[in-house]
Amino acid sequence: MDSQEQNNSSVSETSAEHEKSNTGRRIPSFLESLWVLTLTDLRAMLGSWLCRGFLLVSCLLTVLALKGMQSDEIVAAQMLEVVYVTYLLVWMHGVIFISGGALAREYDCLNDAILSRGVTRGEYIVGKLLSRGFGVFLMIGSVLLPASFWSIRQDELVRTEVGQVASKARNTIVEAWEPKKVFTATNGRILESKVEEGTAVKAGDLLAQLDDRELFDHLEMERRNEEDARNRVNNSKRQYETSQRAISRAADALEKAERSLVAKDLLSRFEQANRESDMRNRKMELKDAENQTLISKNLIIETERAVESALARVREARKRLGHATITSPISGYLTEVLVEAGQPLALGAHLFTIASLDEYQLDVPIYNFKEFKRLKEGYDAYINIQGTEFTGNIERIGATTKKDRWGKNSNFVIVRFKGDSTKGLLGLDADVRLALPPKEGEKNMAAEIMDTLTGRGKDDLESRTASVTTGWMLIGLGKVMGCALMLVSLTLFAVVIFRSQLIAILGVTGLWHISNLIFDFSGLPELSYLEMVRTMDKVLGGVAIPAEEFTTLAWLALFIVIPTIFTVVVFVSRDPEK
Repeated sequence: MDSQEQNNSSVSETSAEHEKSNTGRRIPSFLESLWVLTLTDLRAMLGSWLCRGFLLVSCLLTVLALKGMQSDEIVAAQMLEVVYVTYLLVWMHGVIFISGGALAREYDCLNDAILSRGVTRGEYIVGKLLSRGFGVFLMIGSVLLPASFWSIRQDELVRTEVGQVASKARNTIVEAWEPKKVFTATNGRILESKVEEGTAVKAGDLLAQLDDRELFDHLEMERRNEEDARNRVNNSKRQYETSQRAISRAADALEKAERSLVAKDLLSRFEQANRESDMRNRKMELKDAENQTLISKNLIIETERAVESALARVREARKRLGHATITSPISGYLTEVLVEAGQPLALGAHLFTIASLDEYQLDVPIYNFKEFKRLKEGYDAYINIQGTEFTGNIERIGATTKKDRWGKNSNFVIVRFKGDSTKGLLGLDADVRLALPPKEGEKNMAAEIMDTLTGRGKDDLESRTASVTTGWMLIGLGKVMGCALMLVSLTLFAVVIFRSQLIAILGVTGLWHISNLIFDFSGLPELSYLEMVRTMDKVLGGVAIPAEEFTTLAWLALFIVIPTIFTVVVFVSRDPEK
């Protein structure tokens, strides 16, 4: 009896401990179960060769495509367009296969799990939706996000603000734009000069004054010579007038002598001889008067030429006297002052060098000859001087090579820019970017196919060359992610409906391809993936309409939520079989 009582007491104690342990166990909440199911399915996806292959192949092809386009200097908008379009056209099929296999392994044992109250229908299907959606999101995002930011970074490094390829040069020296050198136009001695290097001057400001006493005396002498020459002209004109009157008198006398010979038959031989002699004398007087007139006329011409020569010498003397006052020909800064008071100067001596006000130039070396051949005068240049940005353009292109500041031969261009009234730029180091036009290469078959699918043409220059901003990149990426998550929810809904992995995958694949027609007929063409492909360059280029793009994202979110709700409702109500 004692042993039996002991056994009964031990059994009762064991039962009590078992009941106590049962009453102390806590049933996990919905969120905790959901978390466990989601993590479990994510681990299963991580171990799936389908997911591994999808991630590896898509990542490898994306990297190869980006590096190839980088070597061809393709703008980031076009680089990302190719990558995003490839996901919409190709990799969405992988999303359908990954989503279609969500229930394949657990479907046979799912009924036992539910009957044993290990998991509820709602927890299971919601966990599957979350894990597949989040897994696809991670696989696509882990490739596209780094690729997108890398492409934007490439634009910041090698492209201009308008999206063109940039040729770069560092540590070029800021020089004055065509500095004006001032030379003396006369010889003399510096009387005074009150300017020094760095002085700001305006056009017409006094730079130096020469001793002009000798020049003034020379001017006075030339003026007197001019007056003497004018007097000689007046005398020549008076002589000419006198000779003209002498010609008139001689002509009258000759006429009278000729009339006196009319009746020579009535005159005696002696009278006739006297009158003939008188007529010959009148002719000689007339001839002498005409010669004197010619001499006077020639003398007038000579004296007038002497006056012109005297005037020229006076003007030259005045000019030389004016050169004694040396003024600034332009507004700017004095970079060289080569004279001082009392210094004698020869004709043509270099006195000053003046840098143009707010006009600068850069002698930019171009080491890549292929880039140099694409440059033309007028192309934009972007100058960075210790964090301050300036914009200029190519003024001249060098015809030959020359040595840079380190002694290396290179081609070069002259860049001209304005300093925006910033002082102290001369002599500083500047980093320069030169805008290059897009390459005009022959298109291959893949490029032709891509242009056909995307509808890209010559009129899309604005979107093809624009730099991508983070905001527009996220909108384009949101479209790709939205389509992927929509396919995840549709595929799981098809699996729940048809209870067949193969039928669900084939059905959603077909639906994806005919969705373009469905959305067109339903009045929502912007949800068609072909329309997304066609407008992706405009989205990434920032030339699309933001309101329309946000509307498209909202519609995609709606088409993700609706199939998800139907999937949960249908699965909870019918699967697995009760």
